[in-house]
Amino acid sequence: MSAPLAVLVPSCDPYRDLWRPFHALFRRHWRDCPLPVYAGSNHVPCEEPGVTPLLVGDDRDWSSSTRKMLQAIPEDYVLILLEDFFLQREVPTALLTELLGTLQALDGAYLRLRPFPAPDVRLVRHPRVGEIDLGAPYRASMQPALWHKASLLELLKDGENAWQFEIFGARRSDLFARGFYSVWEPALELYAGVVTGRWIPYGVAVCREQGVEVDLSARPMLSPREAARRNVNRVLNEAAELIPWRARNRILRWVRATGLRKPRPIPVPAKRQG
Repeated sequence: MSAPLAVLVPSCDPYRDLWRPFHALFRRHWRDCPLPVYAGSNHVPCEEPGVTPLLVGDDRDWSSSTRKMLQAIPEDYVLILLEDFFLQREVPTALLTELLGTLQALDGAYLRLRPFPAPDVRLVRHPRVGEIDLGAPYRASMQPALWHKASLLELLKDGENAWQFEIFGARRSDLFARGFYSVWEPALELYAGVVTGRWIPYGVAVCREQGVEVDLSARPMLSPREAARRNVNRVLNEAAELIPWRARNRILRWVRATGLRKPRPIPVPAKRQG
């Protein structure tokens, strides 16, 4: 695979304890990675082997920092990987090359590499990929994805955190002429190691099984009760995903109209940066 594609890991100084396990597993599962790898942070450079650090200075917000990182990268396309999601199996370089070619052939803005959620429309000429309809939730998200860099820069809005981008950025994507796509079958296998700023016990166990140490003095684990609650919520969310998103929206509108559930404000989690 030749550039115009680069890997970008947008991170921040408070998450620097995750850099070593993330990049150790990255090197293990993508030994033949032919791409430049950039790691963004504030003032502390990521000095892992094979990584080019990008320093963006003091944090204002996630979107502003990510914008600075993207502007420092010369490649036209980026593979976005978050530092708290760890590669679990070998990366299929040939498949990613094919998918980049598909995104370019479609003149698209975004190609999600895991079907969570799945796309909506099948494409006869590109059977691995489907189009994500206008209005779909998470039409643009921070799931591992190939991005047309200029389109992502246009979609970012300064002042937003990553969670707000996935909600409001998804709706801004409805105004884009370039298409938004997803694979039907996972092109990358990853697992979440951290949630709400704390290690998931499963993530710690998997890292240790692969000989990768984690620093629990820098970041504690979820309690067993919290981990169990998260697992239950994940199962419920996965079950809800089996219902087409348009049907879910109709059900939610009906529930709100009956007064059984009032709209809730968009949550603003604790800042990842700064």
